Amino acid sequence: MSEIFDISFDKIEVIKSLWEKNRQYHEVSSEYFSDAYRSMCFDERMKAFREYNKDMLKITVAKDNGVYIGYCISTIVEGKGELESLHVDESKRGIGIGKELTVTHLEWMKENNCKVIGVTVSQENESTINFYKKLGFYPNTVYMQQLQIERRK
Repeated sequence: MSEIFDISFDKIEVIKSLWEKNRQYHEVSSEYFSDAYRSMCFDERMKAFREYNKDMLKITVAKDNGVYIGYCISTIVEGKGELESLHVDESKRGIGIGKELTVTHLEWMKENNCKVIGVTVSQENESTINFYKKLGFYPNTVYMQQLQIERRK
């Protein structure tokens, strides 16, 4: 049976290998932006969270038999909650861990009076889009981005 609990930011390193698996998944599955995912760095991404008030940052992990198998990171800024990152190890998907992590964060956001709760998902990631739809999320806008083109000398 897995256990789910919050950790403080100073323990963030425990999710590094899971975060890296998430990054690799996006790198391999992205049709247009695999280079962008390839260049992402855990330390750089986590540095952004260091600036948050500790009461407006929630990090929850799932652990099974002493091994970290999932995590969720969320933030609240000016009444807007954001699911920033969610990952469950591929071998543990489909048994409700992702849902439990997410619902825990949604409840936290509602308890903190968030007027808006959102999540950004790669448009190519249909399974994750469907996961969030089951939790009451709907597409709002589509953000489009040009590919980075190497400059010729």
